[in-house]
Amino acid sequence: MRIEQFYPLPETELADVVGSYPNAELVWVQEEPRNQGAWTFLLSELGTIGSRRLGLVSRPASAAPATGSSKRHAQEQRKLIDEALEK
Repeated sequence: MRIEQFYPLPETELADVVGSYPNAELVWVQEEPRNQGAWTFLLSELGTIGSRRLGLVSRPASAAPATGSSKRHAQEQRKLIDEALEK
């Protein structure tokens, strides 16, 4: 599921969709580092959906949004995709 609007967060719609998948693991996936992007906002607004915890797949926390190395970026991108699809 993709969230296009963060504010106001469509909590009812999220709960409805998540309720359709009672055994699914809930994971937020973002390319940005852990301390950037939408993750911190979602935690403050949501944290859980019903009684289910929301996990995270992202780059490690960083002062910069990019690694500065195309080779390192490609490695991190591959790791993100692999981890997201394993969940």
